[in-house]
Amino acid sequence: MWHKGVPMAQAWVTYAKPDLKERWAELQQRSASDAFEKGAEMASASEGDAIAKIQMALEGPQKILRARTELRETLQKNILKYIAGGHLHSFGYELPRKVSSAPVAIPKAAWAGRCDWTRGKLSYRGLEFVDIRLTTNRIRNEILERGHVDTRPTRPQGRPSVAPEIKKAFFALHEAGKIDPKASLKSHYSEIRRWLELNCPNLPVPPASINSETIRKTISPLFKALKETNKQ
Repeated sequence: MWHKGVPMAQAWVTYAKPDLKERWAELQQRSASDAFEKGAEMASASEGDAIAKIQMALEGPQKILRARTELRETLQKNILKYIAGGHLHSFGYELPRKVSSAPVAIPKAAWAGRCDWTRGKLSYRGLEFVDIRLTTNRIRNEILERGHVDTRPTRPQGRPSVAPEIKKAFFALHEAGKIDPKASLKSHYSEIRRWLELNCPNLPVPPASINSETIRKTISPLFKALKETNKQ
């Protein structure tokens, strides 16, 4: 999914609403240096003192730069809202990064941390993510349907319980005939995560980041009971 995502440094423009994206393009086309030159010419022709002339020369470029800053902050805040609402999903590398490291799903809760939009970095409660990319529900679901799900867990502290949803996944898979009591408990983890990805878009943490031990503790009694039932 990481490969299909848009780099964090670009995502706030790429996923902006059309009118705001158009506004950003307009502001980028307006030259602060040209505005300064025009202001300097007007200041030179004015009768004010030196300070007044400097302020007049800077007024144009400051207005452009201020508008860019305000719009940039709005677009970046919108991205955080889209992530919180489950409309965008983020993936990145967790530090310390190694040659063998693979991108992991970043929990929604982590976006309450410190964002470095320029460098594509995120810091949250001791966790550090870099080279972050974001993708939409459509792209994510297309990849999930092909079975390419990253199940590496990334677990920040203090996350809400997902046990009820894990149980729902277990029962749903059992009804669909996808729980095999003769197989190992662990062999069902990826199927449970996949079901959660497709059916529980508003989980407080991406299913790919749910710790395997959490799944084991939640469904172990259910799986054991199912095995006992099959023996009878």
